Amino acid sequence: MTGRFTIREAGAEDAAALAELYAGSGLAGAPGDAAEAARLLQTGSAFLLAEDAAGIAGAVRWREEEGVAWFDLLRSLEPWAGAELVRAVGRAAQDRGLRLARCMAPDTPGMAAYFGRLGYLPIGRAWGEAGQPLAMLERRLPLLTVREQRRSDAAAIGQLTGADPWVFAQSARPGWFVAADGERVVGVVGVADAGGGVARISGPVLEPAYGGRGLEVWMAERAREWAETHGFRSCELEAGPVMGRHRKALEERLWVLDGEVFRRVLERAGGEGEETG
Repeated sequence: MTGRFTIREAGAEDAAALAELYAGSGLAGAPGDAAEAARLLQTGSAFLLAEDAAGIAGAVRWREEEGVAWFDLLRSLEPWAGAELVRAVGRAAQDRGLRLARCMAPDTPGMAAYFGRLGYLPIGRAWGEAGQPLAMLERRLPLLTVREQRRSDAAAIGQLTGADPWVFAQSARPGWFVAADGERVVGVVGVADAGGGVARISGPVLEPAYGGRGLEVWMAERAREWAETHGFRSCELEAGPVMGRHRKALEERLWVLDGEVFRRVLERAGGEGEETG
């Protein structure tokens, strides 16, 4: 969920709705009917949809090309749907480790102002098939990382967890990590000694806009790696509703659901893991 719209990937069942959305748009390359929309979806075109209570409010197509996220066919039927879709492309690109997002748009002051508010700047110009002037617009995306906690992160950690930020401001606490969007802290996870060689990983906490993107698994794995290199023999991770939704991804990484926690035997705890590490 992003603002008033839910953003999701389009599937084959959305072909008719996509064709209806683009009808009369005049956008070059837009599907003219449901069959063409279905063909695009079946041949690798990735569309994101913006939905609200009334239905589909907008769509955008995007792709990765030589390390750059390109998008086109941006179509919005309701205010702010287009902006939310552009931001969603940026988030999807970040999730793949991409640092640049680009698009071609009519070279007009209005378009420049619209995309400028979303962080896009002109880097070049070209001519469209119909001879209209186009501007190439680009945004440099912040790097999405999971890193060790710093003293300067204390206030953000306090807001996310409700814990006293004073503790985190005194020094970087071993075993604590933050998810950061550029310089902004958007999530936190920590490791505690549960005794008996077991490291207890708290359930990752994220700002709502960053939930459900797989960051929870990334954060848990970063905490697991720390435990693995600090003498622990196994990890336990709070399951709960949030991590339960990532059960498949966790099981692929050798976590096993055991009641209310996921458990993971650490490779460095055994001789075989030492040899292959």
